[in-house]
Amino acid sequence: MKDTQPVAVRFATGAFCQSLLDSMLPTIRTVARDRGYAVAVHGSLARDIDLIAVAWTEEASSHGDLVMAICEALSADGLLGRCHILGKANSDENFGRKPHGRVAYTLVHGGFIGEIDLSVIPPRSKPALQEL
Repeated sequence: MKDTQPVAVRFATGAFCQSLLDSMLPTIRTVARDRGYAVAVHGSLARDIDLIAVAWTEEASSHGDLVMAICEALSADGLLGRCHILGKANSDENFGRKPHGRVAYTLVHGGFIGEIDLSVIPPRSKPALQEL
């Protein structure tokens, strides 16, 4: 797909996303680590912020708990205003199912034109691990 935005707008959007990421990432990683996840950045930051969280410990929480905790922490730090999960609240419809058990959330917040696309690879069940 060809990008039709002027070069200056693309550059400014990317710089804005990078600046927000630099401010948010330490908070997101702390919240994720406390819940048994590791978080990495993927994507170009050209239009939005793409993150991936991977269950890293035996005690990793559910993906829903992780995402709610991230939203609460981002809302509390005052940087972005209130963080919201795009989709229906308290519903399985607020995330998309992806290949290999990955789930995808879109986080939006007041004052930020872009969004955070957060993919989560949740913990596998014990029987699924034994099959490997």
